Amino acid sequence: MDLKKEVKSFLDTQLSDFTNFRYDIEEDGEFLYVNFVEILGEQMEKEASFKIIADVLYYHSTTFGWKAVTKASNNKFFWIDMSQK
Repeated sequence: MDLKKEVKSFLDTQLSDFTNFRYDIEEDGEFLYVNFVEILGEQMEKEASFKIIADVLYYHSTTFGWKAVTKASNNKFFWIDMSQK
């Protein structure tokens, strides 16, 4: 499973209705970091961490820890984290 491809697919799906997100992607071994510089039209710096465990994409939030974002409605953890300043 290709981590960068999975993250890009997840972000494309989550952000498909928005044009006001900007980010850069950095790979670091088993982790991939997405550095957001604009979220919902606001300039801000926020880092999101992703990794694959047992062929499932996980997202890390400092509030919730690692969550499998491609299972059920766990993408809510991504959105909760994105909406916090």
